[in-house]
Parts: sequence; C-alpha cells; structure tokens
Amino acid sequence: MTYIWKEWKELSRGKGLWLALSTAMIISVFILWQSKSLPSNQGFEVYLVSLYEMNVFLIPLLSLFISSFAVIQEKEQKTLMIILTKKESYRSFFLKKTIGVQLITVLMFLCWYFALALPMKFVFFFHVSSFWVFLLTFLTLLIIFNQIGLFLGSICDNRMQLIGANILTWFFFIFILDLLFLYFLPRVNEENITAFSVVYFLDPLHTLHFYLETALGLYPLDHMSRLMKKMVWLPPKYLLPITLLVWLTLSFELSIRLRRRGGIS
Repeated sequence: MTYIWKEWKELSRGKGLWLALSTAMIISVFILWQSKSLPSNQGFEVYLVSLYEMNVFLIPLLSLFISSFAVIQEKEQKTLMIILTKKESYRSFFLKKTIGVQLITVLMFLCWYFALALPMKFVFFFHVSSFWVFLLTFLTLLIIFNQIGLFLGSICDNRMQLIGANILTWFFFIFILDLLFLYFLPRVNEENITAFSVVYFLDPLHTLHFYLETALGLYPLDHMSRLMKKMVWLPPKYLLPITLLVWLTLSFELSIRLRRRGGIS
C-alpha cells in the first residue's frame, strides 16, 4: 500500500497522467456529441466501437510514456540505486512498480468512464453488458501498453533514448505490423492459416478489436467461411486473456533479464 501511495504522488505530480486522462475525456465527449444522430436503440454499440478505435491511436502512445517514464525517473533520481542497496531485488522492485502504475492508471480511467456512463444514458439505450465489454477491452489495451512501457523504461538508459523507443514501439504496433500482415496475406492458405492466425492474434490490437466487435454482436461468428473458421480456431473470449497473459509475462520477464542498471554495478 505504501508503494502504491508513492506511485500516486509521483504520477499525480507529472503531466503525463493528466494529459492522457484529459485526452480520453475530450475524445469521449467529442465522439458522443457526433454520435447523437445515431438511432438511440442501435447507436450505443456503434459509439463504443468508434470510441475504442479512436483510443487505439492515442492511448497506447500515452500509456507507453507514462509507464516508461515512471521507471526511468527512478534511475535518474538514483532512488533505484538506494532501493537495490537495501537488499531488495530488482524483480521485487519492478513487481511493486508494475502493480502501482497499473492500479493507478486503471482506476483513473475507470472513474472517468463510469462518469461518462451518465450522459451515455441520456443519448442512447444504455446496455450494461456492452458497456462492460468496452471497459474490459479498453482496460486490457491500457494494461498491455503500460507493461510494454515499463519494459522500455527498464532497458533504456536515458530519456532521449526512451522517447525514441516509445515512438518506434507505437509506430510498430499501429502501422508496421499491419503492413507486414498485408505482405504475407496473399501467401496464406488452408495449410498455414492456423500458424498465421496465432501470430495475427498475438497482436493485441487485432485481438482486442476482434473481441470487441464479436462481443457487441457487430461481427457474427455463425456465418463464417471454412477458411475463416480455421482462422478463428479459438473463441474471442479466450483469445483476449491469452493475449493479455502472453504480453504481461513476456514484458515483465524481459524487463528483468534485459534491464539497464542505470549506473548500478
């Protein structure tokens, strides 16, 4: 609890958390205003998908900066050196750091979206189940990129290096990965489509978007072709936790094994 309070004081003093939260607020209100013309009985799910798709371009980048700077700050202020000289292992420190950053950012965004639920009820027929699906998808997106940001903060030596790593990572997930998938798509056939789908759904942006649309009933799974059934060999409700677990575990373990010591021998 003490470590969480420490993280809250550090994050609340900086501009990153408030910038991310205010950006989410502006986007949510703007899209809600633009969605007023949608049919009230059918527009709620469309609004949630539009809101998520807009968040995909901004929240990963913002969460990368928030979480990675939380780690690099410990190196620059030499607090990491003090912590580790007190016989605490880097794994223990990094686990506490991860819990603190994840808990605070998740709670802040949860508070906002619960507050946003009130005006949603006046604009649309509010479906609680759809709202929970959106929250689950959005928070999974936030948690995954928080963890990747913590990893980048762990392996980088200084802020300039970290800024470049954050931008490159964001660009890789938003643009480069899709270009790579488009390049290999013509070579996909019935023999290799399962292997292709494993790689495809390890991309969190693909998995989360697919889960959101299917869970909201906007992409029915009942009328897929035989090839698509081989592509979606696991229900989306299982793909989401698997993707989350893979990225959390991979990012955490690599953070420990590849860390830059920041002057600590």
